[in-house]
Amino acid sequence: MTRAWSSKQCAAWAWLAVLAALGRTTAYTDTEEFLSDLDKPVPTSDVQGVLGKKASLPCDIQPLHSEDEVVMVLWFKESDGDQPLYSYDIRGRSQSQPKLWSSPTVFANRAFFRGTATPAVLMLDNVMATDAGVYRCRVDFKNSPTRNLKVNFTVIMPPNRPTIFDAKRRDRTKLVEPYNEGANVLLICEVEGGNPRPRVTWYLENTVIDDSFEQRPDGVTVNTLTFPNVGRQHLNARLVCQASNTNLAPPETKVLILDINLKPISVTILTKEKQISADKRYEVECKTTGSRPEAYVTWWKNNRQLKRMAKNFSENNETLSVLSLVPGVEDDGKYLACRAENKHIPDSAIEDKWRLNVHYVPIVDLKMGSNLNPDEIKEGDDVYFECTVKANPKTHRLVWFHDNSEIYHNEAAGVILSAQSLVLQSVTRAAAGDYTCMAANSEGKGTSNPVTLLVRYAPVCAERRDGELFGALKHETVSLHCSVDANPALVSFHWTFNNSGEQTEIPPRLYSSHGHTSTLNYTPTTDMEYGTLACFGENTVGQQKVPCLFQLVAAGRPFPLQNCTVANQSIDSLYVECVENFDGGLPQTFLMELLELPSLAVRYNVSTNRTPPYFEIKGLPPGVSYRIELYAVNAKGRSDVSTIETVTLKGQAKFTGESNALGMSPVLASIAASSALLAAAVCGVLAVLYKKHSNRQRRLPAKHAPLSESMYVERTPNCPTPVKQEVESRASSTEPRDQRSERGARGALLHTSDPMADDADPDIIPCLYERRPVSNGYMSLQRPPSSTKIAKMSGDDIRSEPDGGAYYNDYRKKDYKIPLTSSYHSLGRANKGVTACSPGSATGVTSSLTQHRLRPEVVTTSHRVQESCI
Repeated sequence: MTRAWSSKQCAAWAWLAVLAALGRTTAYTDTEEFLSDLDKPVPTSDVQGVLGKKASLPCDIQPLHSEDEVVMVLWFKESDGDQPLYSYDIRGRSQSQPKLWSSPTVFANRAFFRGTATPAVLMLDNVMATDAGVYRCRVDFKNSPTRNLKVNFTVIMPPNRPTIFDAKRRDRTKLVEPYNEGANVLLICEVEGGNPRPRVTWYLENTVIDDSFEQRPDGVTVNTLTFPNVGRQHLNARLVCQASNTNLAPPETKVLILDINLKPISVTILTKEKQISADKRYEVECKTTGSRPEAYVTWWKNNRQLKRMAKNFSENNETLSVLSLVPGVEDDGKYLACRAENKHIPDSAIEDKWRLNVHYVPIVDLKMGSNLNPDEIKEGDDVYFECTVKANPKTHRLVWFHDNSEIYHNEAAGVILSAQSLVLQSVTRAAAGDYTCMAANSEGKGTSNPVTLLVRYAPVCAERRDGELFGALKHETVSLHCSVDANPALVSFHWTFNNSGEQTEIPPRLYSSHGHTSTLNYTPTTDMEYGTLACFGENTVGQQKVPCLFQLVAAGRPFPLQNCTVANQSIDSLYVECVENFDGGLPQTFLMELLELPSLAVRYNVSTNRTPPYFEIKGLPPGVSYRIELYAVNAKGRSDVSTIETVTLKGQAKFTGESNALGMSPVLASIAASSALLAAAVCGVLAVLYKKHSNRQRRLPAKHAPLSESMYVERTPNCPTPVKQEVESRASSTEPRDQRSERGARGALLHTSDPMADDADPDIIPCLYERRPVSNGYMSLQRPPSSTKIAKMSGDDIRSEPDGGAYYNDYRKKDYKIPLTSSYHSLGRANKGVTACSPGSATGVTSSLTQHRLRPEVVTTSHRVQESCI
């Protein structure tokens, strides 16, 4: 008793702690008063449950006041002490989302509390015998005192199913024996188990014919039925033995149907369709009458029984059997039979038959001609395929496919379609691939298995590049990649060189082969080693008929752009037009840079491959002055710069500048001379003023970084403002001989010959050319320059870019890479309008590409209008 009281005290103190945590102001203030409520009698209700069924344990959780609410429900079993078995916690939660807990050793997942029911109930699934006992439901409210309710739960154990025996103690549930009409029936119904003990009753149909039973000490309840003079009126009558000990569960029963041996008198298949489709499900019904007991109905297809595919339904003296039939293609023409019989009467079977007419999608099989070897078919052979079709109904269409593309009859192309065959005459490698045939009827379309056609063929070029050229200098190694397509893939290569009709073999040590590709590293050393290189592949089918050709030409940097003019100018845009010059034997791209004055910082650049080149820039800030520099670029490098001097974005004035002095018109020449005289006068005045501040001016940093110090000092007395202009290298020369652009000074190869030697022979043109490796891109020739006369040229501004990569800009290096793709048209001739320097020539000009090849040191020049100091 002391231990129990301690448990109650612990529970009370725990409850008081919960109330304090919830902030209740109306809770008990007197602990003794609260403990005394625990000693009050707890209401008890009796509840019954059936073993293995569901049961409900009620618990009233409705608060006494409407403003009160439940916070927790706990279930206890007296035999388990004060340990809770189940909890329903809605503290801090809505009632629709409570926190549930069930003891894993008692109810586990068999219990569920329904707090929304009225009254609330604890639902138990699959009631066990150990669930019987007295349960206590404790309900904790937010404001009201705790409520305790008791439930006396009784578990009813239903009896076992009854067993019916005859007079010979034969189990009638296992032995089916018909009775003859007029015989006496003696049946014993025994029921085992049940708590409380069950009542055992005999029924004829729904009528009680015997409710006397005996309860034996061994726990068996017995009811013995005597039913005399069984007649035809009792045919199929049901005798039912029923055992029951509670209303909470249906009674346990055993039914015995009185039967007389009679043969079936009819059997009919009710659903005989004229045609059925394969692989579709059909419910076929068969009806039989007159058999007692019910007829044993079976289904047969061509003397093979169909098992576990039918359901039988019996009513009165009729039996209906429903067969779930999924016919296959192989069932076409077979017979389906429904057979009814009484197993206890020999030779009592009768049957009805139905001939199946199964429609199905065509079954198509494709094979290559029997006399063909699929592994030995090569270009030029004839190939044929045979398509075998099995269909019901007959097909109305047959279609052929090559790699999912339909094939049409075309005798001119060597494609012949007959009834069920396909003939391909003189096949090519394009005919290789998967072939299928498709047949269609009213049921659908059937596609055959794919048959792969492998066509063996000699190598052919993987890519045709007719008219494309490779440019190279003497002693420059060019890598030529020859890729072919062939089947079988094992390919060997050899290379030839052709120049002026003479063909020679290339030594194998100069090229390597890997798979479908051969790479030749070719280095021309003389003019005779420029020409056509041919690549031949060979496999087991044969040698390549049309070789892969590579045209190798001598190439150099392009010539400068000519007649560059600001064709249109607005407040914020420029439109510049030029005339292209000789492209150096390779495709060229054109560049334009805008250098802001006076800083000469590159602000904008535009590239184009249009011919003739033109450039357009929009969105320029107004009022800013620019110098425009233009270049032509090919795989061998960049041309000399063509400059359009000061262009200011204001008004609609048109500013022009030309890079070629010989292309200047007489009017422009006179204007330029007048401007030069005026500029010289102004420079003289400025020079006098400058002498007074020469020391300060010399300390100023040069704004033209590429100019040498000597060049800057030489320009200072004549032009105090540091602007870009041509520097006269010889004070005694009346015509500038070494004209260099400031762009050429920043990284170009400058003329380094002896000044005295130049003075002695000022007409000698220095031939400087920088040899650089060429890229592997393919290129086309451009038309020759429009003028055949070229002025005396200074040192080249050679800037080669061998890789010909994507566009990129680097304003610090002023370097560009241009993709070697162009829309130029090939002229078909490579020896037209190319200029080269000759040691014995006063002008250094020729018009023959042959001479250019003989002397590959191409000379380029930069011609620009000399700038004013103003």
